[in-house]
Amino acid sequence: MRLVRSSLMLSICLFAGASLWGGELAAPDLAIEQAIDHYIQARLTERESHAAPAADDCTLVRRTSLDLMGRIPTVAEAKAYVDSTDADKRTKLVDRLLASPDFAYQFRNELDTLLMGGQKGSNNEWRDYLLKSVRNQRSWDQMFRDMLVGNEDDPEIKAATTFVRVRARELDELTNETSTIFFGVNVSCAKCHDHPLVDDWKQDHYYGLASFFQRTYVTKKNTLAEKFSGEVKFKTTKGEDKVAKFMFLTGTTVDEPVAEVSAEVRKQQDEEVKKQTQDDKAGPAPKPDFSPRAKLVEIALQSGNDQFFARAIVNRVWA
Repeated sequence: MRLVRSSLMLSICLFAGASLWGGELAAPDLAIEQAIDHYIQARLTERESHAAPAADDCTLVRRTSLDLMGRIPTVAEAKAYVDSTDADKRTKLVDRLLASPDFAYQFRNELDTLLMGGQKGSNNEWRDYLLKSVRNQRSWDQMFRDMLVGNEDDPEIKAATTFVRVRARELDELTNETSTIFFGVNVSCAKCHDHPLVDDWKQDHYYGLASFFQRTYVTKKNTLAEKFSGEVKFKTTKGEDKVAKFMFLTGTTVDEPVAEVSAEVRKQQDEEVKKQTQDDKAGPAPKPDFSPRAKLVEIALQSGNDQFFARAIVNRVWA
């Protein structure tokens, strides 16, 4: 799934599969736009509805320019499109706009709003990362990995961890916004009780997702790091004390590799974390062998689990 293609919206939608649309799978040899038309027509038929008539040329060039460039077309651009008799002028219009510098800035701004709306952490480095990702056609799953795991030593993607870093001090916020933005699911109601309206969401799901972030912390030098240990404990609606498993929204769980660590070594690890949070002259934060955030990315992109990730970006881009 690529971010910049003339078939951008169509390819993302096909990536999500027919489950989004209902009906039978389209023939594998169909062109991607024909496959999407297949699913849309199937839903229209199911609902006994009809598609709206095609927009006229003036409306189409205006709407498409606003969507892809963030501005209306100039008089010359609009006139050239309306006067054209080329049978492929719609496809060529989209290709031209997607190849324009304006598109990269427009899509960067849309991603910034999606990912950092309401946050104060949007800065030049973060926005530059988004802009370069759009220009270089960095895939959405790779950007997801950049943002949740990142690499503080790689200048090309270092700023991507801004997504986690500005939320890391509030576990609930980091859990909720990761779930809603990347997976299209708000599980916050399941924090205090099993969801009252959605049977699928239990306290185990909320705290299971939170457990992937519980060890995340920000150093005194404002870099992102993870502790060597830590667990999420919660009280069930029945008053039982429980330790959360690393659990994804599908119910898939992860068992942390067993590591025999002496009390002395554990004390040293805890002291190192404390030093990282208090001393801006401390060296690079040590990296544990087991990274819960990296494991979350791995699980979320696995076949069978990735429907949440796919549906979320499909719906956002389509909207």
